[in-house]
Amino acid sequence: MSFIQTLSGKQFDYLSATIDDIDIEDIAVALSNICRFSGHLPEFYSVAQHSVLCSQLVSPEFAFEALMHDAAEAYCQDIPAPLKALLPDYREIEKRTD
Repeated sequence: MSFIQTLSGKQFDYLSATIDDIDIEDIAVALSNICRFSGHLPEFYSVAQHSVLCSQLVSPEFAFEALMHDAAEAYCQDIPAPLKALLPDYREIEKRTD
């Protein structure tokens, strides 16, 4: 099995996902539930909070791009960079999802 079921009920298949499998509300909910830095923080800080902050720090014409820069993590999680470097298959799937 190479898929997950998202909050909207869609099946996101890591090996054959298409643009139709991606849902903006799934992204928003998932990112708001994923803690940055693998949870090694004194307080919960979500990927969604980080994304919103990024969107507020850039020029308005780049705000949506900044907001969505970690959108793939809604499906692939926020894996620490040192671990990602050890997982070439993961990096390929993340690249396709992005």
